[in-house]
Amino acid sequence: MTSETSPMDSSGRVSSPFRAPEALEERPPSRPAGRQRAGLLPAGFELREMTGYEEEYLEEHFAESNTAELVNQVLARCLVPPGGDFRAALRAVRALPVAHRDATLLELRRCSLGKRVLSEVTCVACGEHNEVDFDLTEITVEVAAAPETIECHLSDNRRALLRLPNAGDQADLLAAGVESMAGRRTWMLTRVLLRLGDDEEPFDDHCAKALTTKDRRQLEAALEKAVPDLDLSMGVVCQSCGHEFSSPFDVAGFFFSSFGDVP
Repeated sequence: MTSETSPMDSSGRVSSPFRAPEALEERPPSRPAGRQRAGLLPAGFELREMTGYEEEYLEEHFAESNTAELVNQVLARCLVPPGGDFRAALRAVRALPVAHRDATLLELRRCSLGKRVLSEVTCVACGEHNEVDFDLTEITVEVAAAPETIECHLSDNRRALLRLPNAGDQADLLAAGVESMAGRRTWMLTRVLLRLGDDEEPFDDHCAKALTTKDRRQLEAALEKAVPDLDLSMGVVCQSCGHEFSSPFDVAGFFFSSFGDVP
């Protein structure tokens, strides 16, 4: 595993603790494309357009750096009638895999603010800023089903059972203020461990810290392999130097840029 210099990107969004942020890849440009299935709403809920309630909430909390919590809140509020009690909806949103949450966030953007996207990316070759303009309806959003649990056998023959990290874990990790990458890995492993040998949750952080590096990496790799991924990218041709490259598409950052400067 590689390390990163910051526990979050410039938008305040936490990446997976089990994977360093992906660098801009130099590859032929293509339309924004995803690998997640549409219709990922929590059972029993229906997504509606944003209203003044959500606009006011965003304006009041826009300066906060925990964008994971903000998008969880906005989505939950848009799963109930305007001004309604969204506490059950928020619990359901927090339980979603992050990729499922982000796919639903894209749909909320489409139905509330339209299909056209205007954004800005930096050229990996010359460093110049480029405006990008595309249609959200061109994005095919498909998602693989997420397993409920992951099982691993450690080097000492103990059986470990884990659940996948979710949107609530992402928000809580940001709120916890864990700065080091190793600390974030420990925090997340402690959070998602369901069983370790004969012991069952809850676990304290000693259990995750006491695991060998080999076992920690095995658990992290198993989680990383199983976590559903919303892999979106934008194909860009630099307006200054003509370099062709693909830029990752940050759904949460893009969503908030629709309302002004991202925190």
